[in-house]
Parts: sequence; structure tokens; C-alpha cells
Amino acid sequence: MATFLKLAFRNVFRFKRRTLITFLAVALGLAILIISVSLLNGLDRQGVGNLLDSQTSHLTVYQKGYQEKRDDLPLNITIANWEATAAALKELPAVAAAEGRIHFGASIIKGMDEVPCRGVGIAPGIDPDLFKVKESIVAGEWLEADDNKILIGKGLAADVGLVVGDLVTVRIITSTKGEDFSWNAVDFTVKGIYDTGNPAVDSQWLIMPLGPAADGLGLPGLVTEIAVRLNSGDDETLLSAKLQVEERLAKIDPQLEAYSWKELSGTFLAISAAKSERSRMIIMVMLLVAAIGIINTMMMAVMERTREIGMLSAMGMKKREIRWLFILEGGIIGLFGALAGCLVGGLAAWHLEVNGWNIGGMGETFNKITTAVYPIKDVLYADVSPGLIVMTFVLGTLISILASYYPASKAAKLNPITALRNI
Repeated sequence: MATFLKLAFRNVFRFKRRTLITFLAVALGLAILIISVSLLNGLDRQGVGNLLDSQTSHLTVYQKGYQEKRDDLPLNITIANWEATAAALKELPAVAAAEGRIHFGASIIKGMDEVPCRGVGIAPGIDPDLFKVKESIVAGEWLEADDNKILIGKGLAADVGLVVGDLVTVRIITSTKGEDFSWNAVDFTVKGIYDTGNPAVDSQWLIMPLGPAADGLGLPGLVTEIAVRLNSGDDETLLSAKLQVEERLAKIDPQLEAYSWKELSGTFLAISAAKSERSRMIIMVMLLVAAIGIINTMMMAVMERTREIGMLSAMGMKKREIRWLFILEGGIIGLFGALAGCLVGGLAAWHLEVNGWNIGGMGETFNKITTAVYPIKDVLYADVSPGLIVMTFVLGTLISILASYYPASKAAKLNPITALRNI
């Protein structure tokens, strides 16, 4: 075997230019594969993180009938005595925190301009245990429970032209779809501006303390939902915790229903599933590029070394030994190409995981399309794992060996006499 390896190494480096081109094709294809899959994985990780940390949390409790109409922000389907319900849910081992919230239609009025938005009433003392909006404040301060002030997203602030300390009028829409339009106009001071990285929240949400929101809507002591944060977000915990929450709710109020973030984010998950299909296509294309490079190189080697193959046969080398010699040559090129591709791709993906890719610099159209599909903006962070690099290395090497089999078989089948006559 050592003799075959020595001979295979010598043959590989006899034609340096052709070997280098094939080596680069394999390395480049696998590097692009690692970078592409890492970015696609990053889309999922960052998107899910933004959803959970600023928008949905792990579980959401609604009064029966609200979920089907939640896009309309109905105010006639509410939860009473939410503090007691939240306290009962927090007794469950899997639950870390629970908070009552009100979602309602609103708009911000400044001068002659009016921009529609979504109002969200929160419990300022509890909210940081569920969401990371407080951590994302880029100007101003967090809310207090008795504040007559608001927080707005960075995108919404830019649209209206607001800064911390501005006094604005908020139109609080108190009617539900199908009713006569009714609203209250309340003046608030902008206390803070946040940038969560979730475009839906940063460009559309206006956040205020639960008390002023309930008073303005005529819903004292009522909320439209209870957000629930779990100690762990893995699928197994999410499923078991949802069952536990449903059992507890059945004892408190049979009219209350619990939904997981996956049930409330169907569009996002559908897009994610479609992305997974594209990931598999990328893997297939990149591996095909590597395979074609190896096949082309080995077929050229067979054609150029016909006399040599005939001589080896005449000297007593068996067909299976000739086959193994060419397979080893292809495997060596693939091995080093895969190693280089994994090194370059891994380092590039690691760089993108640490520093991110500025998708905002790709142009306004590209940025709008991305933010419309995924709950991310500005910077996309890759997600590379050792498993991805190992898988790419193994597949790259294996594909190179398999791609060498056909040219190796062609070489083994050459008639020695005919091969020796070849010029």
C-alpha cells in the first residue's frame, strides 16, 4: 500500500498546473458551500432569536377566539385578572416569567404628519425578564410603571423625526374591526429609542406602560395576551411546557388558550423550510463542481498516460491495482482540496459569525426584501459549527474518491498491447 501511495503522490504532482486547477476548484467549491450554509443557518438562528427576544416569547396565552383575529388587534376579547394567572404559570418549573400585555392600533402625530403604528402596553418591571428590548435601548432610558412616556423603535423614530424628550400626540384606536371608528388622543414624551434588530418591532411598535395604555383604551385591569418565557427554548421543553401551561389554564379559566411561537410564526417557519431545501441544493451543486473537476482531471490523466498504463500492465500490475492507483490519485487531490476548502471556508464563516455581513450595504431594495422575509436587518451573522466543517471535509473527500472511480475503471480496462502502441 505504501508503494501505491508513493506512486500516486508522484503522479499527482507530475502535472502541477492541472492538479492545481482541480485543487482550487474543489477548495473553492467547498469553501463557498461552508460560507453559504453558515449564512443560511445564521438567518434561522438570528431570526428566531429576534422573534423570541422582542416579539413573541416562547408561549402566548389568549382568550379563546383572539388568536384567529389577532391581526385585527381586537380589544373586545381580553383576559381579566392576568396577574393571578401569570403568577400561577410562574409556579411551573419550565416557566421563567410571564407578563400581561395589550396590543392595539395607534398612530403617532407630530405636526402635520401622522404615522400608523402598533401600540404595545407592557409591565416595565416584568418585561425585561421576557424580552430584550431594554437591552436594545440606544438613546434615553427604560420605562417606569407610572410613566406617562413612551419608547419607540429606531426606524419609527426616523420616519416621524423624533428624538428623546420630544412631546408627541398618540392616537389610540379604541374600536374593534366592524365597529364605528373611535379613538383617544393622548400626549406622551419620548423617553427612549430602541433598536432590537427586528424590523417589524423597530419600525412599527410604540411601547408604553400598561397602566396608561389600559386607561387610554378603557380597559382597566385587562390585557389582550399573557406572554410566557421558558427556561429553555428547545423543542422538547417547548412541547412539554405548552402541555403543562394548558393543564394549568384549564383549572384557572377554560376559555384561555396557549400557543407556542411556532404556531404563531407560520410564515417565518414556511420560509425557513424553503430555505432548507435551497441549502440542500447548494450542497449538491458545490459537490457536483468538485466531482466534475476530479473526473475531468483523472480522464485527462488516463488519456495522457495510456502507454504508461500499458507498460504497468505488461509488467504484471493487475487491473484492480491500476484502478486503485488512479482512485488514490483522485482521493489525494480531493483530500487536500477539501482540507484547504474547509480551512478557508471555516475562517471566512467564523469571521462572518463574529463581525457579521452588512446587508444594509447591499442596497435599499435588497435590504427591504430581506427584512420583509426575515425578522433581521442591517447585519446578518453567520452560524458555523464544527459539525458542518467535518461534514464538508468528509463529503468532499468521499465525492473525490467516488468521482475517480469511473476514470480509474477506464484505465484498468485498457488492453495492454493497444495501450503500448499508443503514441
